[in-house]
Amino acid sequence: MSDSSLKNKFDFILVEPSHPGNIGATARAIKNMGFQNLSLINPKNFPNDDAFYRAKGAKDILENVKIYEDLPSSIEDATLIFGTSARTRTIPWPTKTSSELSTILKKTLESSNAKICFIFGREISGLSNEELQMCDYHIKIPTDEDFSSINLSHAVQIISYVLKMELDNFDSKQGIKEEIPTFQENEHLIDHFDVVMKKMDFYDQENPKQVKTRMRRLVKRLQPDKLEMGILRGFLAKIEQILNKKN
Repeated sequence: MSDSSLKNKFDFILVEPSHPGNIGATARAIKNMGFQNLSLINPKNFPNDDAFYRAKGAKDILENVKIYEDLPSSIEDATLIFGTSARTRTIPWPTKTSSELSTILKKTLESSNAKICFIFGREISGLSNEELQMCDYHIKIPTDEDFSSINLSHAVQIISYVLKMELDNFDSKQGIKEEIPTFQENEHLIDHFDVVMKKMDFYDQENPKQVKTRMRRLVKRLQPDKLEMGILRGFLAKIEQILNKKN
C-alpha cells in the first residue's frame, strides 16, 4: 500500500471553527505532512477569502473540504477516533499522548475499512464532554503545565507531524485484516445496552446519565471486533426476549 493511500485513511475534523484563518492554516499544516482530508463541523465563516489566503499552496484542500452540521454525521464510518483536548474531565476518558500512537494506529491501519479521525475543538472552549465521549481516545499534546493552550492550526501541525513519522515507519506489506466496527456500529451496541438496562430498571434514577456514559467508555476501551460485537448484540437480544415474555 502506498504512502498516499495510507494517509487517505486519515481525516482531520474541526468542530465549529470560528476564525477562517485557522481553517486555512490547518489546510496548509496537513498538506505539509502529505494529508488531504479536512472536514468542518458547522464552521462560523466559511468559505472565506481569508481562509484561502492563509492556506497558501493548500487551496485544493479547502476546495475539497467536507462540511457537516454535526459531529456524529462526520464520523459514522470512522473506525478509530481521537479527540484532542488540554482539559481533564470529571469522567476521565482513555488518554494517550501524541507520542503513544504507534500500537493503536498499527492495529487499525491493518484493517480493510480503516478510517482514522482526529477531532479538534473550538478555539475558545474546545470539545464538549459529549463530543469527547464520542471518541475512542482523548489525546493530549505534552505542553508546559503553566501554559497548555495551543493555537488550533499549531495543534493540527503537531499531530499531523507525529502521524507522518509513524506512517514513514509503517510496514504496509503486511496482510490486510478483516473489517473492524465503525463508530455507528459501536453506537448501535451502546444504544442496545441502554434499551436493555432501561427494561431491567437498572439505572440509578438520580443520575442515569453516568451509567450510560461509563458503559460507552467501557465499549470504547474494549474495542470489540465484529464477531464479539455480534455475540454481545445476540446476548442483549436474548435478554430482551426473556424480559418481553415476563411482561
